[in-house]
Amino acid sequence: MKKINSVFFGDHGITSTSADHLANLAKELVVGYEAKINNLNFVTTSIDIVGSQSQEGKIINLGLTEQNLNEVRDALEKIAKLNAFSAWMREAIKAKEDEYNYIKNKDFKEWAKENNLELEEEPERDDKYEASDVIADFNVKERNEYFYYQAVASSIGKYIHNNGAISLARAHLLDSLLKPYSTQGEGKDTLILSHKPSVDSYKVDALFFELQKWHRANEQKLNQIKYQIKRKVSEMEIENNNQFKFKKEKYKARLSELMIQFKDWQLKENKKLMNLKIVLPADLQKTYDFLSDLEK
Repeated sequence: MKKINSVFFGDHGITSTSADHLANLAKELVVGYEAKINNLNFVTTSIDIVGSQSQEGKIINLGLTEQNLNEVRDALEKIAKLNAFSAWMREAIKAKEDEYNYIKNKDFKEWAKENNLELEEEPERDDKYEASDVIADFNVKERNEYFYYQAVASSIGKYIHNNGAISLARAHLLDSLLKPYSTQGEGKDTLILSHKPSVDSYKVDALFFELQKWHRANEQKLNQIKYQIKRKVSEMEIENNNQFKFKKEKYKARLSELMIQFKDWQLKENKKLMNLKIVLPADLQKTYDFLSDLEK
């Protein structure tokens, strides 16, 4: 309980319901006393009619006498005491409401921290794994093989695929076998070009097919490594998801356990607060007795 509120409460005293009722009663009494004060008059006014035989006029407003002056102080004292009583009760009721709101709106994490109860941060899913995460774990031999197969695939494929230098040269050789001669220019300026293979075509074919075979074998090994990388990424993702689910379930279980304790704390604090009475200061005892007697 807040220190500023604790002064109002104890195991003995009056209930909030009784305090509210008596404070309302005090307010009603103050209205009556204030009406008397607000209508104070120290002048007696009388009226007379011109030509009347009466020696004294008719009194229409009677002023207070010296004897009545004590009633003024008495009324003010009662107003002050009743207002003091109401002020204490209203502040006590407000303080109790403040404590109810404090319990109701208490931040769960703040409560856990104050009670030294461990509450881990809610787990977050790790970033997705990529091929680079697997490659990062390759040793020197594995990393070099991966780079080597990539380099070979790029180097060979570049030359033996369509429009590659070796592929175009082979096509040109085959064309020269079908067209051993060609011409350039016209008329007397016509040039006759002879095209003769500088190497047997079967040897070029053998080289070309050997390079294709090499390329396929290299591609196969490179694809095996890529498959292993892809499979490893998938396994790491599955493990990552399982770890996240485990941490999430553990977090939720702990959160649920602490939340039950938190709700139990709120219920117990509410019950304790309900059982607390509003302390009645000694100086307000007579006013309390006076108001209570009016209810009998």
